[in-house]
Amino acid sequence: MNEETMNPATSGMTVNSQMKSNLLTSAKWMKFLCIIACIGVALLVIATIAIIALNSSLGANMPFGPSISLLYIILIALYIYPIIKGFQFANATKAACLTDSESQLARGFAGLGSLLKYFGILTIIVLIIYVLIFIAALTMGLAITG
Repeated sequence: MNEETMNPATSGMTVNSQMKSNLLTSAKWMKFLCIIACIGVALLVIATIAIIALNSSLGANMPFGPSISLLYIILIALYIYPIIKGFQFANATKAACLTDSESQLARGFAGLGSLLKYFGILTIIVLIIYVLIFIAALTMGLAITG
């Protein structure tokens, strides 16, 4: 097996050509997903501006306009960090594979680790919100029927 060592002096870890190929493929897909996410954020920004403009020009005719705008602003804020970390993984991993740079590979994996931690924490928060909604709905249902 033909194994290429990224930095044999400091690590026992080796990255062979199949691993590099898989890393490059992963980096390309991550970059694609980040570009799509950037387009989504741009569309959310445009929609937010349009809702704010319509709400101010129509006055009180759009009662949910400020709520929707706030929701879109929250979504935009939630998207920024994973996009940055996704690009960090994609760019650093590609650079590491092309230049055999262990430090770039470490930077890429640090970005991936941060991205996964972010989505893990976000998932826990959403699950907690679901549980709270379920408890509230159950309590309200029992109060109505009780």
